[in-house]
Parts: sequence; C-alpha cells; structure tokens
Amino acid sequence: MIGDNELLIALNKLETIVVVTDTEGNINYVNDAFEEKYGYSREEALGKNPRILKSGEHDSYFYKDLWNTISNGENWEGDFLNKTKSGRLIWENAKISPIITDGKIKGYIAVKEDITYKKDLEEQFHKEKFLLDELFDNAPVGVLLVKPLYSNEKFEDLIVIKANPIAAGVFNKLGIVGLTMNSFLPEYQQIYSRINELTSSKQIFELSCPSIEKYLKIRTFPLGNDRFCMYLHDITDYKNSIIALQESEHRYYSLIEDSPALIRRFNKDGLINYINSYYADYYNKTPQQVLGKNIFNLFSDKNKATFIENLNKLTIDNPIVEYQQKIELPNGEVRWQKWIDRALFDITGNIVEYQSVGMDFTKLKKAEGQLESQKNQLNAIFNNSLIGIGVVNKNGNFELINSKLLELLKANSAHEDINYFNLISETSHKEAHANLKKIFSGEITTLNVQREIIKKDGSYFWGDIYVSPISIKEGKVTQMLGLIMDITERHRMEEELKASEAKLKKLNNTKDKLFSIIAHDIRNPFNAILGFSNILDRNINDFTNSEIKGFVSKIVEASEQTYKLLEDLLTWAKSQLGQLQPNPQKVNPETTINECINSLTSLAKNKNIKIQPSFASESTIYADAEMFKFVLRNLLHNAIKFSHPNATIDCKTEDIDDNYVCITVKDYGIGIRKEKVDVLFNLEQFLSTSGTAHEKGTGLGLSLSKEMIELNGGSIKVSSEVNKGSEFRLKLPRF
Repeated sequence: MIGDNELLIALNKLETIVVVTDTEGNINYVNDAFEEKYGYSREEALGKNPRILKSGEHDSYFYKDLWNTISNGENWEGDFLNKTKSGRLIWENAKISPIITDGKIKGYIAVKEDITYKKDLEEQFHKEKFLLDELFDNAPVGVLLVKPLYSNEKFEDLIVIKANPIAAGVFNKLGIVGLTMNSFLPEYQQIYSRINELTSSKQIFELSCPSIEKYLKIRTFPLGNDRFCMYLHDITDYKNSIIALQESEHRYYSLIEDSPALIRRFNKDGLINYINSYYADYYNKTPQQVLGKNIFNLFSDKNKATFIENLNKLTIDNPIVEYQQKIELPNGEVRWQKWIDRALFDITGNIVEYQSVGMDFTKLKKAEGQLESQKNQLNAIFNNSLIGIGVVNKNGNFELINSKLLELLKANSAHEDINYFNLISETSHKEAHANLKKIFSGEITTLNVQREIIKKDGSYFWGDIYVSPISIKEGKVTQMLGLIMDITERHRMEEELKASEAKLKKLNNTKDKLFSIIAHDIRNPFNAILGFSNILDRNINDFTNSEIKGFVSKIVEASEQTYKLLEDLLTWAKSQLGQLQPNPQKVNPETTINECINSLTSLAKNKNIKIQPSFASESTIYADAEMFKFVLRNLLHNAIKFSHPNATIDCKTEDIDDNYVCITVKDYGIGIRKEKVDVLFNLEQFLSTSGTAHEKGTGLGLSLSKEMIELNGGSIKVSSEVNKGSEFRLKLPRF
C-alpha cells in the first residue's frame, strides 16, 4: 500500500495542478505545478481561499453553481479563467470532487489542466475562420465550392456546397447553393468534360457562356474528397475589348489600305517597311518594288535636304512635322504633295520608326492659283467699284468696306470702326433692326431700302441700299453684303417731281372747284347788270328818276361784285404762277384804310352799314402797298357781306411792340362756325359762302390774303362766334 509521503511525492511530480481545500474552501495543499503556474509559493497559498485566483471573468452565479454541486457530494467539471500572482491569465480545465470519509465530506480536491494554449488555438481558429469567411464572401471574384455527384459510382453532376455573392451575380441567379450546375448553367458540359483534372490538379481555362451573355475565366484547385474550389472571373468586358480591338485593327487596316492617302513607314536608316496600296499605285510600283528600299534615294537633292531637315526637327515633345513638296514623277509630270511625318518612340523615348501620311493636292494648288487670280480681280472690282460695298455682321458692324463707301461716308480708313446704325437716324433704328433680324434669320434673302445715310462729318446723302446674305455656317447667316449708291440728286428730283405732281393735282382740283363756283357766282351779277340795263334801255322814259337811280344802284352793286370776283381770280392766277412777289416799302396804314373804306362806300351804303376807323398812332408798316390794300379791302368787303343791315364795322390800328403793328377788322354779323374757322384759309376745304343779303363769295380772297400777309413777314388770325361777329387781326412788321 502506498504511503502518504509517496502519494505527496507523486502528486508533486504531476504536470496537472492539484489543490486540496477543507469544507470551507481554505487551501490545505497545493502541488509543485500550482506553484509553477500561479507563482504563489506553497506557504503563501496554504490557508488562503482559491478566490485569490479569480480573474473577474466569471459571475457569482457561476461560482454558486459550482459550490452547490460539490456541496451536494457531486463532481463539477468546467473551464476557469484564473489569474496568476503576476496578473497573467490562465485558462484551466478543472475537475473538482468532494473528499468523503465515513459518508461525510471532509474537503475538496481540484485537479486542473492548463488549457490556455488550446484556448488560444481555438480563438485563433475562429478568427482565421472568420477571416476566411469574410474573404470568401467579399472576394472580388466569384468563388464556388463544389463536389461531384455520383450515381452507381458514375459521375452525374456537380453540386454547389458554398458560393459567395459575387458568384451568384456572375450567374445572374440567387440561391445557387445546393443546386446542380447543370440546372443554372447550360454550358456545364464544358466543365463536365474536365472533371478528372478538376478534382486532381489546378486548372485554368476560359468558358464562353452565351446563356448569361458572359465570358468567364475559371481557376480551380482540388480540396480533397473530390471537392474543389472554383474562382470565377467575369472577363466579358475584357473579351469585348479584345474583340473591339481586333475589329478596330481590321477597320484600321482596311482604312489604311483603302485610304486615298499616301502612307508609308520607314526605320531610322530610311528603309521602307510598309506602304499602302494607294502609295504603290500612285508611283506605279508594286509593294515588292518599294519595300526594303531607302527612302532618301527617292528624292531629288533639294527635296532630300528638306526631308532630312524636317526629320531632324522631330522630338518626343514635337513628334509631328508638316510640309509641302513639289516632285516630278518618272513620266515627267509635276505634282504637289502635302506630308505629315510622325516620329514613333519606344518606352525610353528613342525614335524607332517614322510614319508619313501624304496627299496629292496638285488640283488644289492649281485651284488656289486660279482663286488667287480671281481674288485679285474681285479685289480690283471691289475697290474700284462706283458703288459702295460693305460686309456687315449681325451687330451691324462693317467687317469689310471698299474705297467708294469710305468716300461716300467720308471715313478715314477701312480699319475705322463703322456701325450701320450710326449711319442712319434713330427714327429708322427700329425698322433697320427688324430688317437685319429677317436677313440673319433667313426669313428674307434680299432687301432693298432707300434712306438717309449720315456721313462721318455730320452731313448726309440719300442712299439706295441693296442687302443679301453672303456667309452661311451650319445653316445660320453670319454676314451680309450691302451695296450702297448715292441717289441724293435722283431723290431730290423725285421729291420735287412728287411735290410738283401733288401741287399740280391740288391746283387742278382747286381750279375745278373754283371755276365751277365762279361760273355760277359770276352769272348772277351779269344777269342783274344785263336785266336792269335792258329794262332801262327799252323803258327808261317810263320810270321816275328815283326808280332809275335804284336800277343804276343795282347795276353798280352787281358790277362791283363781278369786279371783286375777277380781281381775286387774277390775283390767285398770279399766285399759282409764282408771280406774286412782294415789294415791301414804307406804308401808312391810316391812308390805306381810308382809301379802302371810300372804295366800299356804295356797298356799305346799300346795307346802311357804318365803318368806324380808329388809329392809335401814326405808325407805319413795312409791306407791299398793293398787297396790303388787297388784304384790307378783302377783309372790309367780307365784313360788309356778313354784317346785318344798319350794323357797324370797326377798323383800327394799334402798336403791339417795337417790331410789329396790328390792324384789326371787326364786324358784329353772323359769325363763323368753329369747324369752318379751322379751315377758313384753306381753299380746298372752304370755297362757297353767302352774305346776309345773299352775296356770293368763293373764299379765294381769304386764302390769298393769308399768303400775301405771310409773304410780307406777317401773320393773320381770326376769332369768331356765331351770331356775334368775327375779328381778323393782321400783324405786320413796323417800318
């Protein structure tokens, strides 16, 4: 039988930790492994409670469960996280059992194994598994874990046992885990044919999948147990790019070969390594006759020197040079060529090759010569034209102007800023803007207007302007051409002709109206004269002196009326012929007024009308004496005509200021309606009138009176009120 000492020695030799406590939990024994693991000496541990090892990891319920278990005589087993004397944490797997003697619990023994390393491994495993899962789920490519399905030991299909989200996206299908590949990928047979290689070694291959419209690059490696992992790379864009590049290269080659341009390539030594078909045909050579030849030997000495000089200009910063050259073909034909030479560099920046692209522009060169000749001719026509020519933009600015237009505008230079709207009056701007808008919008294609053009010195001329669009870009008019001719003299003559025509028409209308009235009005006085004369001639002895005197008075009145009509008509005729010219002189108004009153005495006496003259001073006027007398006599005659019998007429003079004298004729007769006052002096509007005794009148006298007064530097005004009379005021210059 083993003794106690031997047992203690054995316990101390154990690598597991052994702790013995009494029923209160106080430590009675610890072995050497305890001291080694926890750092407490045996002396420090004895009598202490195991709680000195608590790390704080476990709550009170954990310890309560442990204590209840062992107190009931049962074994407890579990993991502890304890703390050493130095504070280091140790994971332990402990088994605690009660020590029972004679049916009573005498204490407890705990046997504990340090499982810290195992716990660390587990934690590391979980971390790595988590990382692997994260890498799997978040891999930028599709990842599948698959294994073969067998039926009667014969391969039947592949089943997906794990897939990341990208893999589902690759196949455009969610929830592929647990599905066979044949169920969602018709192109599965291409994988099926490789099953032996897939389960035994790494494989890389591409798979075209029309069913999902994709190209896949697949990498696989075996996992054992017939399982393998598949990496799915969606290379659709890459494949499409390759296809597009191939198509582009084919198009490029076709373009180069079919291009109507001269294309060649040559190395640094000048050896030609490529020419296109057009180049060979142009020089009437086959490609075999040109390839491998030295390009420098194809030029004349002059062109060769220029060619080498251009090549030497090429650098990585300036890889292109353009130039023209004149060549002579083997058949002696002279041609013009335009070339673009480009240097091609390697990754170190050294020139490895040259490419030249050229075109024959002989026809264009000839056309340029013809155009230059035509341009010179047009410039000569433009600058020597007798018509002003200008090119105008949509803002009205002249962008080009010829010498004649500069001369018309009195402008100094073609470079001077000239705007169309500054050449016309502001009243024409609105119409001009509207016309320009129509031209530049394409609404109209031609425009012809005549208007005053303001020169640079402020004078003006009449211009006949013809406009049309000349420059159209992208369907929009950008410029217009303007032709301007000086028609000042023609315009003056046209205006004079229009005025003459209008005046003649007006005169004819007035003449027709006037003569119709005069023919009617002059007939009545002559009827009276002839009638009374015939009565007296046949029966004069049958009448008393008083009756004869009455007949004579009627004859005189009719004669005076006829004379007045004839006098007005003759004066009007002079006016229309331009013979009514004033001869101003010193005139005494008082004398003229008295003469006119005396000449109209018999006419006034017939209606028992009294004319009352009144003179403010002895002022004299500066006027044509006969015209003044005509006007005054006409106004007094009208006053008598439109006054009632037994009335009075006032005729007076008064000084207005130091420059003018006013002569007034005022009656108290029937007056004039307002609408007739406004046209009183207009012969076209107001002709036939009748006095209070049915005296006839044409209105011609008033029209002539106004003209005569104005010819003498004066004015005539009228104020009138119906049934109260009229007042005429003459204003004439003082002598």
